[in-house]
Amino acid sequence: MSTTRQTIRLYWQHTKAHKLLFLAGTIGAVLAVIIQDIVPPFIVAKVFNVLQNTYSSGDHLAFSDLSGYIVAFVAFMLAGVVLWRVQVICVWLFEIKVLRDIANRVFNFLQHQGYRFHSNRFGGALVTQTNRFINSYEDLMDDFIWSIVTGITAVVSSVIFLLFVSKAYAFILLFITATYLLIIYRRARGQIPYNRKEASRQSEQTAALADAITNINAISTFAAEKYEFRRFAQASQRKYEASRNLMRYGMKTEIMSHSMTATINIVAVVSGVLAITTFNAPVGVLVLAVAYTQAITGRLWQFGRVIRNINKALGDAADMTEILQLEAEIKDPKQPKELKITDGSIKFDQVRFGYDNAKNGAILSNFSLDIPGGQRVGLVGHSGGGKTTITKLILRLLDIQDGSLSIDGVDIRDVAQTDLRSHVAYVPQEPLLFHRSIAENIAYGKPCSKKPEVERAAKLAHAHEFIKDLPSGYDTLVGERGVKLSGGQRQRVAIARAMLKNAPILVLDEATSALDSESEKLIQDALWKLMEGRTAIVIAHRLSTIQRMDRIIVLDEGKIAEQGTHKELLETEGTYAKLWAHQSGGFLEE
Repeated sequence: MSTTRQTIRLYWQHTKAHKLLFLAGTIGAVLAVIIQDIVPPFIVAKVFNVLQNTYSSGDHLAFSDLSGYIVAFVAFMLAGVVLWRVQVICVWLFEIKVLRDIANRVFNFLQHQGYRFHSNRFGGALVTQTNRFINSYEDLMDDFIWSIVTGITAVVSSVIFLLFVSKAYAFILLFITATYLLIIYRRARGQIPYNRKEASRQSEQTAALADAITNINAISTFAAEKYEFRRFAQASQRKYEASRNLMRYGMKTEIMSHSMTATINIVAVVSGVLAITTFNAPVGVLVLAVAYTQAITGRLWQFGRVIRNINKALGDAADMTEILQLEAEIKDPKQPKELKITDGSIKFDQVRFGYDNAKNGAILSNFSLDIPGGQRVGLVGHSGGGKTTITKLILRLLDIQDGSLSIDGVDIRDVAQTDLRSHVAYVPQEPLLFHRSIAENIAYGKPCSKKPEVERAAKLAHAHEFIKDLPSGYDTLVGERGVKLSGGQRQRVAIARAMLKNAPILVLDEATSALDSESEKLIQDALWKLMEGRTAIVIAHRLSTIQRMDRIIVLDEGKIAEQGTHKELLETEGTYAKLWAHQSGGFLEE
């Protein structure tokens, strides 16, 4: 199925959900056009015929003789005004409901996509594509109801009314209109690739802008303004070229459309005059011919604009339409089991996992690891050894490709993702905070928590010390991604959030790496309290962080090279002992 058809199908799904308002708006537009645009000129034509006949016969005509026509004219015009207002309200209500539904659908889809989906895309581009997809529906519906429906109604009604006056002219007008529409339609289809290219280039430009703005500090500190400007200028140039090509094609179509509508109006006037002077047709024929033809050509002129708008809207919606067709990489089972943590044991059994772009095969191959419930385990090893991959597999941000991974004997693939993650408190190496207050960020671990609970968690994480000194305290907004806070402050807020969650399984991926030695010592005491009675997996390059763990596992190229307590591993004088000996300032040298 083409992207255009997929877009229309998606939009139609949401339209059907509010079909009564949709039908009211559509039928209302049809009736309003007939009542206000078609019938009044017919009444005026009748008046002119009466005037012509009266003055031709030399009879006297009083205003009262035409009062019936006047009353009818006024009544239809006023009825049209009322009907248009009701129709607009129906369409307005209909559109804002559908736009709400579409926005919710896209948001829900995006937040349920996996780790790799978002890793491979710019957040700014996704925001732009989402907004375009939403706005395109409104543009398409506006053009459909207020241009296409009204245009078709005007053409069909005009031809029907003209049949009662001049069948010949009615068929001529119908033929010319059909020819015009066919030509413009074929031109419009040829314009679709240009619209898609422009929309794609616009997304690239937005992505380049978002990438630069997000990393503005890196640009400044590396004095890379000129380099980034050249990079953005290349994206904007590609956008310019796509827009220019679209403009050229559109201008050719516009010239063709304008020439044809002008020709149709000329034909209408000439035909009407000939009908009166040569065939003794009533003056009303000229009135109707000119009035209806101008109404139709006005709609036809709009039709060219409507086609351009439709092509642009479909082009803008195309990127998100294609995204919405993607299947989620990580799927929940149709009938998920309920995960009830009683012990918190974690078991990797012959697990295999590799990234798609990995040059050296699998990161983990036939990997087995049994962590008893309540055990505190430290993972160490050089970068690329599989430490962070293990944490992502436990959270099911990535799916294993072979073997099994279970918690308390339940394969995590048999459990709903939200159920699984609700039992795990996770602190990543680079915690990203919401552009919300500090209190809201901490309470994210337990949304229903009260202020005293938030403050207690902050005190345990030693975040209260700096929060109380901020201008607005816990109500201070942290900025996008928490940029108003230092790295250590962000880390402490993230740790407080994990403490508040109070989950039976704790995963810390370099959770204290951004802290100074004094802060780390304070927080380690809090973390030890947090680990009590919980299964804890801690990744650290700073080996002093994990020397008190129940078990330390040394990973090397996805395999367990050594394991044991800190003391046992030092006594073996193996890899861990060498790493410990090569510590510099408490960090593992890479």
